[in-house]
This record gives sequence, C-alpha cells and structure tokens, in this order.
Amino acid sequence: MSEQQSSQQQELFLLVKKRYTGDVHSFESEKWIPKPTRKDTKKTPNTSDKKQDKQILEAEKEYKSALAYIKDAISPAFLKVHADKLRVNNTYVKTFFVYSYPNFLEGNWLSPIINWDVKFDMSLYIYPIESAFIQKYLRKRLTQLHSERSINAEKWLINDPALEAQIQDVEELRAKLTRGQEKYFHFGLYITIYSDTEEWLTKIGKDIETILAGRNVLQKQSYLRAEQGFVTTGPFAKDDLGVYRNISTWGLSTTFPFSSSTLSHDDGILYGVNTHNNSLILFDRFKSENANMVVFAKSGSGKSFAVKLEILRTLMLGTDVIVIDPENEYKPLVDTVGGSYLDVSLNSNERINPFDLPLWMKDHEEKPGDLLRSAIIDLLGLMNLMLGKLSSEDESIMEKALITTYSLKGITLEDDDAVGKEIPIMKDLQDVLETMDWWESLVRRLEKYTTGIFSGIFSQRTNVDLKEWLQVFSVRDLDDILRPTTMYVILNHIWNKVRSSNKKRLLVIDEAWNVMQHEDSAKFLFGLVKRARKYNLGITTITQDVEDFATSSYGKPIITNSSIQVLLKQSSASIDALQDIFKLTDQEKYILLNAAVWQWLFFAGAEHVGIQIVASFYEEQIVSTDPNK
Repeated sequence: MSEQQSSQQQELFLLVKKRYTGDVHSFESEKWIPKPTRKDTKKTPNTSDKKQDKQILEAEKEYKSALAYIKDAISPAFLKVHADKLRVNNTYVKTFFVYSYPNFLEGNWLSPIINWDVKFDMSLYIYPIESAFIQKYLRKRLTQLHSERSINAEKWLINDPALEAQIQDVEELRAKLTRGQEKYFHFGLYITIYSDTEEWLTKIGKDIETILAGRNVLQKQSYLRAEQGFVTTGPFAKDDLGVYRNISTWGLSTTFPFSSSTLSHDDGILYGVNTHNNSLILFDRFKSENANMVVFAKSGSGKSFAVKLEILRTLMLGTDVIVIDPENEYKPLVDTVGGSYLDVSLNSNERINPFDLPLWMKDHEEKPGDLLRSAIIDLLGLMNLMLGKLSSEDESIMEKALITTYSLKGITLEDDDAVGKEIPIMKDLQDVLETMDWWESLVRRLEKYTTGIFSGIFSQRTNVDLKEWLQVFSVRDLDDILRPTTMYVILNHIWNKVRSSNKKRLLVIDEAWNVMQHEDSAKFLFGLVKRARKYNLGITTITQDVEDFATSSYGKPIITNSSIQVLLKQSSASIDALQDIFKLTDQEKYILLNAAVWQWLFFAGAEHVGIQIVASFYEEQIVSTDPNK
C-alpha cells in the first residue's frame, strides 16, 4: 500500500469518527469532498466518487463495530433500577447520603467507615463559597437573631439559651472569616455499598446507620434516586444527588479521609496483621531512630510468644540475637534453629570474668585509655551490687585498687590494648586490696566471691564465646541473691562483645525488672540503651511489672529512649500507670484491657497500630510457651 493510500484511509477513518460522534453533520462539510456547482450539478458521479463513498461506508461500519465491542466489554449485562437500590448483574447496590452533622465532630471520625471490612465506595464533594457571599448571609442571619432576642425582651420573656448560643456561634464565625482563619464550604458525603444478596445489603445498611448515628451524624437512603446515587459515588466526579451542608474549614478538616493506620516498610519482618484494616505489618527495627523496643504485658498475654516469633524471623535476615532467659523458655528455639545455650549458675561449667575488656574496633573514635576507664566505671557499679553500697572513701580505695590490678597485667590508661595480655580476675583484686590501707572491710566482703561460696561464678577466667547466630544465657537456676549481680556481669560481657565488632544484633532482656530493682544495674542498662544505636544494637526490654519499671529513676528514660513500644493485655491495676506513661487514649486503654491473646498495640514513633500476631503451624510449635502444647 502506498503512502498516499494509507494517508487517505486515515482521513476516511477520522471523518467517520467525527460524523459518528457528532463533530460534523454531513460529509459535504469536509474540504476534500467537492461541493456541487451550477456547472456540474447535472453531472453524474464518476467511478472515483463511487469508490470513495464505498470506502467511507466500510470505514464507518468498522468504527461502529469496534465501538460497540468496547462498550459491551465494560458494560454490565443489565441494570435494574428499584426505588431504594440497583441491581447490576448479580450485585445489589444501595447509596446513602449524609444530611446533618452535630455541632462538634472529633478528628478522624470517619475512621470506622474507612476501615470497614466491606465493599463500598465513598465520595466527598467540596464546593468553596466566596467569603463575601457568606458574610452577607451571616449579617442577615445575625440581624434576625438579634431581632428575635429584642422581641423576647420586650415581652419580658426569659432568655433562650439556644438563641444565645446561635448568636455567639454566628459572631465567632464572622470574626474568623474576617480574619481569614476560616473559610466556608458546601460539603456532600455519599456512601454506596455493594452485596451479593439483599439480606446482606440490608444488614450492611443497618451497620452504617449505627456507626454514623453513634457520632450524631444523620443519613438517609437515596429513595427514588438510586441511579443518581450510583453515579455520584462512581469515578465520574459528578454530583447527581446534590445533598450538601454548610461547613467551615475546621469542620471540614475532621472529615479528612486518609486516616487508616498503616505501618509497613519495603523490607523487614512480618509482625502481624493490622487490626484496623487487615493490612500486613512489615517492619525493620533498624530503620527507626534506634532499634530499641520495650514490651509490657501481664503474664499469659503472649509477650514471650511475640518476642520469640520476632527472633525467629529476624534470624532469617542474618541478624544475630542474644537472649537473657530467666525461665528456660528459649531452649526449644535453640534446639530447633541452632545456636549456643549457656547455663549460668553456681553448678554450671560456664564462667564469665567481669574484668574482661573489649577488643578495639577498627576505624573507631575511642582513644587509648577509654576502654579501661569505662571498664573501671562498670566494675565500680558491680562492686556496689556485690559488696553493698560503697561509701565515698571505700569507692576511692576500690578505684585505685582496680587501676593497680590492671596495671600489674600491663594494661594501663596509656595502653589499654588487651590483645596478648593476661586479664586479671577477682582474686587479683583481693591481693591488691590486702596491700592497701583500710582494706579489712572491703576484703572481708569480697572473700565470699573469691574463696567463699560464690567463688566459682565470679573469680575464674571466661570460658564462653559469643559466636554468631543465636546465643541464650539461662539464669533460671541462679539464687535470687546472685541474680542482679550475675545479670550485670552478663550484660557487661555482651556489651564488650558488641563493642568489638560492628554487626546487626538484637539483645533480648526478659523479665527486666530483675535488673531495674537495683540502681547500679538499672543505670548500666540505661547506658546500654542510650549507646546501643552507635554499635548497631537493638535492645528488647520485656517486663510485666509496669509500675516497678516506671517508678525506677532509669525506667522511664529507657522507655523514652526506645523508638518502639509494644503493649499487650494489661491488668486493671496497672493500666492507669501505663496510660500516664504512654499518653494512651481511652480507646487504646479499652483495647488493652480487653485484648485477646496475641493482640498488641505497636507504637513506632507517632504511629500507633493494633496488631494481631499470625504464626504458621511450625512457627507456633517452636515458639509456643503453652505447657499444654
């Protein structure tokens, strides 16, 4: 086909399209079709003209055929119009419009509708009104109200509170409009619901009436205008119902529809299903301001299950996890996925030397002496736990003794690189103290940890190694008198390991109230939480004693320095304290009091999301702590 013929066919097609769509009314109006003149009116059409007419008819036929196919593809088979609804194919459709609002509407009042788990369309139409027009109307209305009040006064009638309230509202609105603080609009709100059966459609209609009536928002069905309602909520931007109310900028702002709570990253692990809108919560802790998390819940609410599920899924992303386990709950997890399970007790073979120093981290800003200085400060805190609260004189003697103990092994403030050097133990400290003045009291209290009943746990060299993957320290078999001290030593050992290499890690401290009940150990944990982000560490603090945790001078700072807070079911005795700490709304308070097992509130910065934990069958078998399973 030549270019001329192709161009001619395109012109024919465009001409037919214009004629069919109403752009032109006759072929004679086109330039390329010659109009008859007096000279040639009696001439008969030649062969070329007949050929062109035939081509036009064929092109018109093809265009009509294609247009009919497109309409058939996107159109329903039938549409039946009833007085109160439509039937589109096998789907029933009903439209509601809002005709009245209360004087006050709280923000986010549309959230129950937006997060409604049914099929529906909602359209909001907003028409700005000129301020001059509404000011004229308000002046007229204010004149009427003042006139009515004057008539009542002349008749010696008691003031009508409703009339006074109207006058005050109109005057306030006029003032705000004049200052530009408010604008006025016409606002139309329409909702169309869909269902496969009439019974279910009726039920959904009653539900929406209940939801809106609970906020004093009145609505009606679009009787005898079902088709117009369907078009109004369709993607046509056409308001065929035209039911609207006057509304100011403040009132309009409360109808902002994009209020559904979501919390999801492009990567991360699955935490559960959003209870607001059934979306998935995919979250990466290390993308927050810091990766620290606090978990508060009463016993049996599923906190250990939730944390172990997070650990299991975090391990799959290559993040190391370290756990302090107070009840041997994490043993099945280690047996299944592998890792190290260390039993820390008097009868155990695992030992940790509290005098250990971390290795130097490459490209780090710490200077010589920083590691030793930090270790001595931590050991002074440990001595306050082991020996009782030290006086200022005893603390000064202990500080000198610690510096001397390290220097005898070649570790000084000028050179604190511990590579290739022998690390001192608790017995070395006792030997140094015995050579100093005023040593008797300190040595007597220290002897039970060097040669007494507790000597095996604190006065030997470290024989455990924090390898990669998963490490669990079990402290279940520790005596209560040793638990705070041992937790302090374990945390210090973990911290030294973390500072020696830069790798993503999670540290889970279960039943953290054991640490928080003593000031020195609570202070040490607070220091870890503050500095963890610097070393790519996320700390998970779990406790069920909310009040004990919050009343500690370091408890609340730990909460504020944790970007993520998880709250599970709470008892009525602790909910008020929790509400004060986290500034919970009454609705969130109600949720926590009545939450089912494995339901929690997840706070990440300004985002507050309800989560239903979802685990596969195999995950549940691994992480469940239910003794009946």
